[in-house]
Amino acid sequence: MNYYALLAGIAIAVFVVARFKKTKLEKRKWVYPVLLATFPIYYWIFAVYASDYSALMSEVGIGLAFFFLAYIAYRLNSVTGLILLATGYILHGGYDVIHNSFFINPGTPVWWPEFCGAVDVFIGVYLLYFGVSVKGRAPKIA
Repeated sequence: MNYYALLAGIAIAVFVVARFKKTKLEKRKWVYPVLLATFPIYYWIFAVYASDYSALMSEVGIGLAFFFLAYIAYRLNSVTGLILLATGYILHGGYDVIHNSFFINPGTPVWWPEFCGAVDVFIGVYLLYFGVSVKGRAPKIA
């Protein structure tokens, strides 16, 4: 396990959440779904970089599932959407960890599972906390 990548991922996730809060982007309904939808694109870039188009097709197939999940979360009401979105982030973090058991994408850096998994899970847990904490009251998400 690459602890430096894990710590860097947590630091980036803390920065992203803090920045979204400070700039009030967090109140925009589209921000976290768009961020989740961008994560699979990194795997596509890694596959293209390695010229492994078989891996690219596999990554696109899995990535489309996360696009769909982000879109559905965006379309749902605020609390349900947040909880679904949190689930999507946590699932993507799990995907990062077990990615190589499905297939090998040779362009993926060896430190990527810990880094991206930490970002995904941290943001997912934050959104889950946020969704549960606003469940009893109407969240102010535009």
